[in-house]
Amino acid sequence: MNEQEGFTYKDSGVDVEAGNEAVRLMRERLKSIKHPLVLEGIGGFGGVMRMPPLKDAVLVAGADGAGTKTMIAREMGVYDTVGIDAVAMNVNDVSACGAVPLFFLDYLVVAKLIPERVATIVGGVDEGCLRAQCVLLGGETGEHPGHFAHPDDFDLAGFAVGIAERDELWGPAKVRNGDAVLGIASSGVHSNGFSLVRRVLEKRGLGLRDAFPGSAHTVGEELLTPTAIYSPALHDLGHQCEVHAAAHVTGGGFPDNVGRALPDDLSAVLDLSSWTLPPVFAWLREAGVADIDMLRTFNCGIGMVVVLPADELPMARDVVARAGHASWVIGEVVERCENDVVCFRGSLW
Repeated sequence: MNEQEGFTYKDSGVDVEAGNEAVRLMRERLKSIKHPLVLEGIGGFGGVMRMPPLKDAVLVAGADGAGTKTMIAREMGVYDTVGIDAVAMNVNDVSACGAVPLFFLDYLVVAKLIPERVATIVGGVDEGCLRAQCVLLGGETGEHPGHFAHPDDFDLAGFAVGIAERDELWGPAKVRNGDAVLGIASSGVHSNGFSLVRRVLEKRGLGLRDAFPGSAHTVGEELLTPTAIYSPALHDLGHQCEVHAAAHVTGGGFPDNVGRALPDDLSAVLDLSSWTLPPVFAWLREAGVADIDMLRTFNCGIGMVVVLPADELPMARDVVARAGHASWVIGEVVERCENDVVCFRGSLW
């Protein structure tokens, strides 16, 4: 009997064989899954991992993505860094609670599945996990023909799960009047505000391959600098210092994120003159971003804020430096300001 002719999945734009080849390439390249706690990693129906032995363990989870930074990556044809961003946005949130990231799961959706490109993107996710000292335990790649406007478009998101002893979690309840605010340097724009960045590029007629002022990089290369991963530094801080709270400075900038680390009766006063505005933010401001949006949209050079007793500052700064990050004492905790949870003095510019 003749085989019935009909529509195939490949006819609709989904190439299952290309997906299988992408998985094969990933298995060859990924390194973070080689971890003593991992029982079963990439390729099964679910990743399997042993729990570390803790007395009163709690899980801390976060979900996020690389945002429209993926559009910059696609336009530049650079696919090996946005995976680091996707991991960073998650593990930094989890670590800001005082937890240690255990594993990350990614979700990658592409307009057209090109195995080498998918393996390169997920290779960046793996690199982010290595930097965060966690495991890429699994994930999903979906091919969605017709979903995107451009055939090379993609989106990348995921979630991280961390673990902590319940009594060692950080948060607003531990913050005290008189605590110091330590700012840890960002690596650049990170992964927030790219809708505004792309609007500025469009309105000012700036190209991604234009030279970035005062640098050997292009504008696109500068913008694609991967988000800093703070997990190892925060882990060391938690073991060597009395940390009360931390805030990952993402969308919403300082007012929204630092405010989430404070109790209702206290405020943070931040001295904007205590660190130097990095060139990429000075460039964005010169390109026309309003001053109020600089502080409410971008990290402006401070990617993580840590609240701790003032006498812990020398040790804390030493720990952060040994983890490879610059830091500054950028403010203090005070009784609640009349109108704002986060108050500013000085100027970045």
